[in-house]
Amino acid sequence: MDEDNNDNYLENMNRKIEKLDDIKKQHELELIDKSKILEHNNFNTDGLKFKNNMLHDQYNSLLVLLEQQGIVFEMNFTNYTPRQWENLVIVKKSNGYEIQSKAGVIIMMLDKKYSKIIQDVSKKRAQSLIVIRVTNRMALVQLRFNLNIKKAEF
Repeated sequence: MDEDNNDNYLENMNRKIEKLDDIKKQHELELIDKSKILEHNNFNTDGLKFKNNMLHDQYNSLLVLLEQQGIVFEMNFTNYTPRQWENLVIVKKSNGYEIQSKAGVIIMMLDKKYSKIIQDVSKKRAQSLIVIRVTNRMALVQLRFNLNIKKAEF
């Protein structure tokens, strides 16, 4: 009987060892799969980092160009009619930037795309907004950034 118990014990142990070996193989396969996924993700991340760096460099180049040459855009107005060659001001508000006359009359709110650019450039440069041409309900304005004057920091 002792020998039967030993045989049963050995059989049970062998079955447990086989189950553990199966689990080990399963975990090894999972590890290989996870390693492949990680490698693929790292490759994609490197590609995205490269693309992000390229886009960041292009954006900075465009900001430098904008700082040097300014930007001309059309502006609609309703409450206030600006005069040709009038200087306007850009004022930062909680919901973005707005264009005002020197007297403080609000002419229009800037789009988000212009607000982002002005925010990025205005951090380090003073800006000037000049009305170039006026028609019935539109004005052509030029936004310039003064390269010689750094914005005062308070």
